[in-house]
This record gives sequence, C-alpha cells and structure tokens, in this order.
Amino acid sequence: MRIISFKKTLPLSFSCGTGLCLGHFDGVHVGHKALFEELKRRNAARAQKLPLGVLCFTTPPTATLNKQPTPQLTTLEEKLALIAAAGLDFAVLYDFPSIKDMPPEQFVSEILVGECNAKMLVCGFNYSFGAHGAGTPTDLERLFCTQDDRALSVMPPVTDGPLTVSSSLVRALLLGGHPDDAARLMARPYTLTGTVTDGRRLGRTMGLPTANLTFPDGALVPLHGVYAVTVKIGTRTYQGISNVGTRPTVNHGRDVNCETFIFDFKGELYGREIKICFLHFLREEQKFEGLDELEAQIRCDIERAKQYLS
Repeated sequence: MRIISFKKTLPLSFSCGTGLCLGHFDGVHVGHKALFEELKRRNAARAQKLPLGVLCFTTPPTATLNKQPTPQLTTLEEKLALIAAAGLDFAVLYDFPSIKDMPPEQFVSEILVGECNAKMLVCGFNYSFGAHGAGTPTDLERLFCTQDDRALSVMPPVTDGPLTVSSSLVRALLLGGHPDDAARLMARPYTLTGTVTDGRRLGRTMGLPTANLTFPDGALVPLHGVYAVTVKIGTRTYQGISNVGTRPTVNHGRDVNCETFIFDFKGELYGREIKICFLHFLREEQKFEGLDELEAQIRCDIERAKQYLS
C-alpha cells in the first residue's frame, strides 16, 4: 500500500480521481471494515475504476485536542498494515494540528477536492470534520456533492447486539477485562508487539522464565491482570500466559509492563521481536506474601490457561 504524506502532491496515476474512506480508524474494527467494503463495492460499479484509500492523521486528534489523549488500540504502523490487508491502495496522512482549525468548507475544497482529487467518499454516520468538529455528514454531502462525478456514501451504525461498534466500545471492553468480546468487534485479538527486554529474571528461579515487553507510548493498556495468550515468534505461534501490570509482589508497584511465560518454548528471546495476542482474562493482578505463594498461583494460572486454549 502506498503511503502519501500530507502536503505532497498525489501521484500522477491519481489524476483521474480517488475514492476515500474518512476517519481515524483506531483499531480497524468491523465498523471500519464495513466502510472499506462499501468503498470497494461502489468502485466496482463504476465504469472508470478509481484508486482507493483512506484519509487519516499521523497522530491521534485527541493528542492535540485533549489534556489526556485517548489511549490507542493500534500504532500508526499497525493501523496502516491492517488497512492494506483490507485491500485498499493507499493512505493519505495529514498532520492534524496543521489542519484542525480549517472550517468545514475549506477542508472539503482544499483537502478533499483540491489535494486528494476525491470523486467518491465513504464515511460513518457520526463522522465529523473541520474546526471544532463542526462538519457533519449532511454538511459533507452539501459541500462535496456539487458535481455529478462526485458521490458520498454515509454508512449506518454497525451493531453488536444492542451496542454500536466503535473504538470507544473496544477500549471499554479491554479495560473491563473482556478481550474475547473486543476480539469479536475487531475480528482479531488485541495485540502487543515489541522487543523483549531484560528483566529481573525472577521467573527463572521458579522454572518459569518470562519475556518482558513494554507498551508503546499512548497505547491502551488492558485491565491489569493475567491473560491466556498466544505468542508469535518469527513464523511460529506458541501458547502462554501474560501478566499485565506492575508486578506488586516483586516490583513494589512500579512501571507497567507485560510479562509472558511461553508454554513449550526453550531458547533466548532478549532483543527479539514477539507479538502477544490477548485471548482471555483469567484474574486481576494481586500482591502475594512471597515468591512461594506467587509461584503456586502462576502454576494454577497456567493450568486454567491451558484448559481455555485447548
């Protein structure tokens, strides 16, 4: 998938126009994928096919607008990889602070029509744009669909039972200890990818060596506790358990991390990249009286995780 940074001219191959999905796309959940499928469906009905992509931002809007930015479900790299996997051709990335004060009319005329040469747009029912988020889908239709060769699709909510699928709902599920439900809304488990760092190696003294990862800045940290997980190392996938939190028994409540014991793995992982998929919440993090009590609980957690994963 082609990545086009803001304030750069679109490739000449896009001179015929583009089809764009509009949004932030954090988590790239099933609601976002419905937008992508609508864009592809509308394009398939066109006599002259358009290159299809998304317009989003290099940083989350809340990082600029809020004192406490919203924790993100995906890094920019992860988001773009998921969008590419959905079958889109390109992503146009804008610097949010540089355009946040544009009136809706200017955003449509200069960005969508002028710089992106959009001929077809798809957005969600609750999409907002322009300064202070003043623009609505109704405004977008009024401002964009002024020529016969421009079209807009506004998608209705995608629901999960009585609830509307959204990034906010996925975050709430993860913060509430429901990774199974979050995975259903994202059509994949919530993941943490990173390079294994050196720890205190206390797990080795119990015969339970662990791999330590830290969460990226701005990433959502799920409810502190123990999870049944799978771990991808290179081309192989293993099962395991992860503790998310501050390790209060041995660490006195400092520094949130993810500490993972990988079943049936032997080898050195320091400095290697691994990917952890959170599948099921087993219990909340707790402080034990000593290492013996901690080890007994970990071995109980391992058995519960194996039962779930089997």
